[in-house]
Amino acid sequence: METLSIKKGRIIIYRLFDVASEINLSLVEAQAREGTKRLRLSKHPYMKALEFTNPPVSFELQGFDKHLFDKEIKVSIIAKAYDFGVISIAFDIPIPAGTAFTGIETVSKALDSDVSIYQKAREYVSNLVQTLGNAVISPGIKEEFEEDYMIFFIEGIEPAMEASRFLSIYDPSRLLLYETQDVSLYTKEETLKHRFSYYPNDLVILHLDNAFVIEPSGSSDIIDILEFANAQLLELRYYDHVLDKELSLIYSELPKQKRVSVFRLRAYERLAKKLTVTVTDLTEVTEKVDNALKVTEDVYYAKIYRSAMTLFRSSDWESSIKGKLQIVTNTYKMLYDEISNRRGHLLELWIIILIVIEIILLMVIEW
Repeated sequence: METLSIKKGRIIIYRLFDVASEINLSLVEAQAREGTKRLRLSKHPYMKALEFTNPPVSFELQGFDKHLFDKEIKVSIIAKAYDFGVISIAFDIPIPAGTAFTGIETVSKALDSDVSIYQKAREYVSNLVQTLGNAVISPGIKEEFEEDYMIFFIEGIEPAMEASRFLSIYDPSRLLLYETQDVSLYTKEETLKHRFSYYPNDLVILHLDNAFVIEPSGSSDIIDILEFANAQLLELRYYDHVLDKELSLIYSELPKQKRVSVFRLRAYERLAKKLTVTVTDLTEVTEKVDNALKVTEDVYYAKIYRSAMTLFRSSDWESSIKGKLQIVTNTYKMLYDEISNRRGHLLELWIIILIVIEIILLMVIEW
């Protein structure tokens, strides 16, 4: 069987963190002009497919050396700040020319379980939040909410060949599953079913935790899209959690009895106001996340983006958030109606009392 090796390629490891309610990207650019730039997609045939509402700001951080592929490899670090409060740390690891795919399998399996990657990412993001200062609004790294993703980005294979021939020689499912031995036919088919090609010699295979990309042009558009999709997923997961906490607080503050007590109307009014603020704030945030990237035409990039979001089950998170927001809205309406009824009853009672007082006063005067 023909032996394949990497002519040019890299492994990109992403660690994404929710660090704030919002990041002022204009202020970020003003504070760190050197080495910063707006993310721009460059592959002109597909530019109409995706439209960023507010592109993230990207900039280089200090890299480090790591022993990989039996040598010291210089790892580059690229950070991206998203306006909806996410910071992404990307570890860019070049693959030495001539490396066999079995060599990548071994290294990727080790990287997948490498705790030091997370620790370094945590240090980078903590320092970055401090450096950005007041551009980070309501800062606070949510420890339990992170996303990780790995991309095998290949620009050249030796010998050069079309994607269909490559797949007949090498099984990328081993790499995507961090396996170093052959997997079953069923497992292979399930792992490789989300794959795309635009030209005969390019290839994109999406998986839940990673992706395999052959892009002879070297364009980073696909990997930027996948990073963006992971950032959106992180925010959806986080705000679903926020809604869970809000619902728990609401239920604990709601009256235990079916009717609102007239003696606690002020407290219930404050709760109703809080529900309104909760719905308004979370609706605004989730819409901002949903609208961060617009798919304007059903072409190649659009299909990859939609497939990635489907694979990440983003629609499940969106449905969960919408359902919980509806519960909060219904609770507010119920509470508001009950408060209005209680106020109406109180008003009727005061009218009756005033009438009785007036009658008594008339009787006293006549007497």
